[in-house]
Amino acid sequence: MVSIVLSVGINADAADKDNCLMCHKYRFLGRIDENGKRINYNVSENLYDHTVHRNVSCRECHTYINKIPHDPVKEQANCANVCHLKTPFSQERFSHERIIEVYKKSAHAPQPGDSAQLKEAKPNCKFCHLNPMYTRVSEERIDYHESLNRCLNCHQEKGVTQAYKHMTHRLRKKTSRSPQEIVELCAKCHQDVELMKELNVSKRGITAVATYKQSIHGKSVTLGSEVAADCISCHASNKLHDIYKKDDRRATVEKKNLRKTCSQCHARTNSWFVQVAVHPSTEREENPIIYFANLSLRFALYGTVFSLVGLMLLETFGRRKDGIKYLLRRGTSWRGKSKRKPKK
Repeated sequence: MVSIVLSVGINADAADKDNCLMCHKYRFLGRIDENGKRINYNVSENLYDHTVHRNVSCRECHTYINKIPHDPVKEQANCANVCHLKTPFSQERFSHERIIEVYKKSAHAPQPGDSAQLKEAKPNCKFCHLNPMYTRVSEERIDYHESLNRCLNCHQEKGVTQAYKHMTHRLRKKTSRSPQEIVELCAKCHQDVELMKELNVSKRGITAVATYKQSIHGKSVTLGSEVAADCISCHASNKLHDIYKKDDRRATVEKKNLRKTCSQCHARTNSWFVQVAVHPSTEREENPIIYFANLSLRFALYGTVFSLVGLMLLETFGRRKDGIKYLLRRGTSWRGKSKRKPKK
């Protein structure tokens, strides 16, 4: 019992160095904003103590707070702040600043010329990183045990295990999310047709999710493939946050960069290969060749099916006319003899 009490006390100290939980521990601490929305200021000590930020004190993110009780908060926490944690190799204080600089240049970051509605619609850091699909993934599915045992010959398991898992994972894959989860996350906004229209997104952009799901990549992902290309595979590099509009020269899907992007999965690529439609549209105006090919295949399919059904009905009618009965008894079969006289 003593050990349990001590462990709880140590965790509490690590999670709340600035004694913020003195007020924020209360479950119903909050207020109603100007729009009538209830804002909850409660912080669960247990949840916080199990997050990746558990060793970061509150004021390292909320730097504008310099007294307790503090004034009304008018600033958001800046994820680019430099915190006290040091990376094990460079011994520099850690910051997400480099990633955020990449994000600021991307299509998802608010830009000076954007409307207020567009700025509100664009995803910030928390939209993805606090999404249940992002946080619930277990790193246990990454196979690292065999190689890690070699490191543990010299290094202590505490610390090096987490660092090793993180580094080897990043070397193997862009993200630990499955392709299905990536598509679902991106579709939260891009599949909302009304929202895309309000934001003046192009017709091709509005149908991007639907046309992706019609492609070989989308169908493979829908069927459970873990290697087929998802949204991130094509629209971002290993930096993950550098998603640009398709006409931007930095975009991975820009014409000059397509061959390099496709070669991540396809060993043999050329100028003809990259012209294959990844988001195939069957609209006549946009792609008449695919439209007529799709129309021809439909005629062939339905023509074959209805022809076979018609032939079956004609045969059934002819046999019934000749007096042969079709019975569902001990299997399906024709019973009786034909009344038709054989030709001499």
